Amino acid sequence: MSDFPFPDPVNALERVTISSGAHRAEFAPGGGGRLTRLSTGAHDWIVPLTATEWPAGKWPRAGSYPLAPYSNRIRDGVFTFNGARHVLESVPGRPQAIHGAGLFQPWQVRNHTPNSIDLVLNQPAGVLGWPWPFECVQRYRLDARGLSLSLSLINQGDSPMPCGLGIHPYFTAERVALNARRLWPADANGLPTGSRVKHVREVRRSAEGCDTYLSQWEGRATLHWADGHELALHADPAFAHLVVYTAPGSEFLCVEPVTNVADAFNLAAAGETRTGMQVLEPGARLAATALMALTPPRGQR
Repeated sequence: MSDFPFPDPVNALERVTISSGAHRAEFAPGGGGRLTRLSTGAHDWIVPLTATEWPAGKWPRAGSYPLAPYSNRIRDGVFTFNGARHVLESVPGRPQAIHGAGLFQPWQVRNHTPNSIDLVLNQPAGVLGWPWPFECVQRYRLDARGLSLSLSLINQGDSPMPCGLGIHPYFTAERVALNARRLWPADANGLPTGSRVKHVREVRRSAEGCDTYLSQWEGRATLHWADGHELALHADPAFAHLVVYTAPGSEFLCVEPVTNVADAFNLAAAGETRTGMQVLEPGARLAATALMALTPPRGQR
């Protein structure tokens, strides 16, 4: 078991904001470094987070939270790397280790200006069983285009560290248009077993829901709202993978740029070469950037 005092409930009471023109973004540093609101005027691009605390294993489906030091699930919370077997703790009610521990911990505010903010997590070794210490930085900036994000991760340990990064936004959009060319079909546990060539051009909110793992998506996707709002997501090549998730009958659509597919560490150990798993030497850094370009309907520009 980890000797880390697991925060329960997560405390998201404190909020800080940045703005540019009509664009406004709000964050809860103590609530896992979460973006709690992104709006232009009265329009919410992301489901606003109103809760100020929640049990660690039952986080709200709102806002956008960071994924570090890996994205998505690890089968049974166990993986092997460089010949060593590692066992991670799962949060209550979750059968797999999921998303890393970044979304459960308080982040520190650094370099807060009227239109930008850095949120920093220095995680010691042993948190939820993760054996490497690291620093993760979320650097957000708002300007006339929209919200840009630079994510970085530094291995502060003394041995190579497998890792990944991502963000998990709950958009209020109805559909996303994209041009992905590789699909990773998932098993009953929501874990991919490989990939195949398949063109995916659109995903919509639906009564059935979906949890879709994609790659070769060109780093571009456009989210659409019924009233004409559009959000163009641009990501650099480090975000080689994309997850599109919506729960059955929900009013959110998650479009998540990530560096690695779910269960990447185990798939890579089995010989899969397309997982996106990164390995950082001691002191090395992984960085990825994305832009959410915000476009109101023509009559509101």
